[in-house]
Order: sequence, then C-alpha cells, then structure tokens
Amino acid sequence: MRLQDKVSIITGGCGGIGRAIAVRFLREGAKVVLVDTVKSDDRQVVQDILNQYSEKAKFIAADVSQSGEVNKMADEVFNEFGKIDVLVNCAGIYEQVPMVEMSDEDWNRTLTTNLYSCFYCSRAIANHMKSQKNGGVIINIASIGGQTAPSFGHSHYATSKAGMMGFTRAIALELGPYAIRANNICPGVTIETPMGDKAAINVGDEYLKRVPIGRHAVPSDIADGAVYLASDESSCVTGTTLSINGGAFMC
Repeated sequence: MRLQDKVSIITGGCGGIGRAIAVRFLREGAKVVLVDTVKSDDRQVVQDILNQYSEKAKFIAADVSQSGEVNKMADEVFNEFGKIDVLVNCAGIYEQVPMVEMSDEDWNRTLTTNLYSCFYCSRAIANHMKSQKNGGVIINIASIGGQTAPSFGHSHYATSKAGMMGFTRAIALELGPYAIRANNICPGVTIETPMGDKAAINVGDEYLKRVPIGRHAVPSDIADGAVYLASDESSCVTGTTLSINGGAFMC
C-alpha cells in the first residue's frame, strides 16, 4: 500500500473531491481525518465512510475559515496520532456574482473559505510537521480557474485559486529544508461534482468539445493524483502544479 499508516488530514472531506481522496487514501493504507462542516445531506455519507474504515477514519467538525478552529483541529489530530504526514486543502466554495455587483461579504466569503483556510491549515499543520522532524506533504486543490481560464462572474473564485497556487510555490521554498513538500492539483471547471455541475452550466456544452481528451474529469481522477503527490513516489516533486483536467488548461 502506497500510503501505509500515513496520517492524513483532508479538509472539505465530505465534498465530492475530498470524499474521493479520503476513500482512496484509506484504500492505500492511510489513516484519514475528514474535516468539514457537515450539512444534513452529507451526514450519512460521512457515517458510511467511518463505519467501513472504523479503525482508520475519523471525522472532525470544524470551520477551516476560522483560524482558532483550525488550530484546535490540528492539535487534536497531532495529540491523538503523534504525527501528521499529509494535509490536503480541499475545502472551497464556488459562487457566481459579477464583479460590479459583488458585495464585500461575497468577496470575503470566497477568499476566506478558499484561500485563508489554506493558509490557516498549512500554517498549523506545517508547525507540527516541523516539530516531528520527518517531513510531510501539503496538497492544495486549486483550479483551472486560477490557472488560465476564469469564467464570467468568478473574479473572487479565480483570485482565491490563483492565490493558492502562488502560496503553494512560496511555502514549498520555505518548507523544503524541513523535507516538507507542497504542490497543487488543478481540476477543470467541469469536474463531475455538485460544484462542478454549477460550473458546467456557466461554460456550456461547447467547452467540452475543446478539451483535448474529450471528457470531464471525475473525482477519482483527482484522487489518483493526490495519492501520487502524497506518496514517496513524488519525493522529488515540490512547488509544482498537476493539472488534472484533460488538457483543458490549454484551451
């Protein structure tokens, strides 16, 4: 198993991508902590994962846009498992509002949920990774929207994801001496999740015809990439972006 006993934290662990990464990590032998604010329609999904992987899966309810809750969550995981090997920053929201109509609250909600949470979690977890002195991995789920292709009404989303990509490169440089690696994964705008379905409406059917491999990504595609970046197979990979979007970033 490629992630045997690696203690992994996945924020947004109840969403489509986060859940796929969590299940794949568990199948690869990792111990996984799903972190999310659980909505009523997610409760059974979470419980099914916990029941199936009872000895290796744990759920912590936390709002990762709040630094105090993040610090408490990080301490709880470290105190229980004695180490943290992998952090996947997957929490995020996707809302459409034209920039000239955007309120301060719209802007702040997206930046805080998508970008600030990435900073809060990376800061808290990296401090634990440094103290344990055996390295670690940070994987940030960015987006093609911050890479090359923002869509109408998503200036706040594109800014948050572009910021995440710059942040990843910066911390890869800072944390490299501690054997902590940091990388991005960029899904396409039309990945088959509830969030991706919203994006698909915005870009239209013609978009898929321009994607080189001619299909949308699915959550398992992203999970495959996350396993690679979390594993020792990518031990010399840091500060980079893995585009898992069928080549859509070239469109």
